[in-house]
Amino acid sequence: MENLKTLLKNFTGFISRMTPSQVMMLFGVLAGTVVGIVIVVGWLNSVNYSRLYSNLEESEAGEVTAYLNDNKIPYQLKNNGTTIEVPSDDVYKVRISLAAEGLPRAANMGYSIFDQNSLGMTDFLQNLNFRRALEGELTRTIMQLNEVQAARVHIVMPKERLFRDDQKEATASVLLKLSGKGGLSKHQINGITHLVAASVEGLRPQNISIIDYDGNLLSSAMEPDATAGLSSSQLEVRKEVENYLEDKAQSMLNGVLGTGKSIVRVTADLNFQQLERTSETYDPNSPSVRSEERTKTTASATEKSEDVNESGEENNSETTITNYELNKTIEHMINEIGSIDRLSIAVMVDGIFNEVVNDAGETERIYQPRSQEELDRLASIVKNAVGFDQQRNDQIEMVNLSFDRQNLEYDRDMLDSMYQREFYMDIAKKIGYILIFAFLILYLKKKSNKLFGALKRLMPPPAPPRPMPQPVEAIQEEEVRPIEAEKRKPRLVDQMQETAKERPDEIARVIKTLMIE
Repeated sequence: MENLKTLLKNFTGFISRMTPSQVMMLFGVLAGTVVGIVIVVGWLNSVNYSRLYSNLEESEAGEVTAYLNDNKIPYQLKNNGTTIEVPSDDVYKVRISLAAEGLPRAANMGYSIFDQNSLGMTDFLQNLNFRRALEGELTRTIMQLNEVQAARVHIVMPKERLFRDDQKEATASVLLKLSGKGGLSKHQINGITHLVAASVEGLRPQNISIIDYDGNLLSSAMEPDATAGLSSSQLEVRKEVENYLEDKAQSMLNGVLGTGKSIVRVTADLNFQQLERTSETYDPNSPSVRSEERTKTTASATEKSEDVNESGEENNSETTITNYELNKTIEHMINEIGSIDRLSIAVMVDGIFNEVVNDAGETERIYQPRSQEELDRLASIVKNAVGFDQQRNDQIEMVNLSFDRQNLEYDRDMLDSMYQREFYMDIAKKIGYILIFAFLILYLKKKSNKLFGALKRLMPPPAPPRPMPQPVEAIQEEEVRPIEAEKRKPRLVDQMQETAKERPDEIARVIKTLMIE
């Protein structure tokens, strides 16, 4: 207890002798230590949560949270209550427990609705359950899209009529809740439309309406325009062909002239007409036998005379009918769609810039156009690259012009200067961070040495060990010995006094520095 009081007294005195900056540093170190201990303890005791279920309906989330509350399982709600998180170590265990309880009970039952007992159910209820199951399955499928956060599908299946004219068509509506601001592309909307149409018997795509939560109509209920769709696809094919041919020609010119020395543009006229032709060709010079009919007739006659009692003769006749037919060739041809009818190529080529030293000694760039022979060679290269065909009346125009590069050179100079400025700024920042870090290390090292030295002086020295009792004879012998003066080591105060006498200027600077701090 006395040691504790002594320590407290010495610590209070030490604090009173410290400068304000030293006191602030001491309390800062203590506060940082306490905060660090609190953070480490909180991190060790923290619980990591993982997603249990997401995109839940309000009724589903209510049932799941009620189960978690009853079983005292901690959880967190996010995304306006549609996402439930539980401790990471308990995710799979909780899912299995919820599945055993039949949770979450999805509002979209799907075909699992028929797993229930349907004894005594009427045809009306059976048809109603079938429609509910179909709507639930379609909703689940549509919600698999990353852009769709929630969906509802409503299907109207009219009753069968006796007459065809009285029969109404099936219709459907789809309500989507989209995640983010990107929305759905036209291809995705068409995909959802055809998915629903292919899943319901007798449902046509034009009878499906798709809207979002804001009431915006994403798909039109009007009859689709096949011509417009075909024109759009034709335009895409044409762009792909033109870009492909331009890239081929441009890459070759860049290899010959250099990058930025030429510009190539290609216009392709494509034939999208699908022509089916059947032709029959006859060859009159090489007839072939189609059929042949032969008829043979034999007749016998008997004559009597005086000299000859009896003689017999036979009459034979043969008739042949041959039918000939001309050779015929039948051809069934279907031309390819998207064939090239004509190409129009436009090429601009920059000239040559020669550096010439003028009379003033300055270097100037003088433009020199390219020769016609060189342009003809470049045109031949472009023709071979794009598949130029004279029979299709393809055209090519190659012009030698001086490109305006003033803006380009100005932009390049600006970019170079910006890059250099950012480069040097980055280096300066790194050097500044290193200097600040080194200064902080030296400053903290200096202050810590002072602090630890003061604490070491503050702590009382350990008590010397008690000597072992000696026999009386030894004590008497020691008493007889003459007592020698103990050599005392110079204390810190003595050293400071001696230093102050020898080097008073240094002591004055040290005291001045301590007073400033």
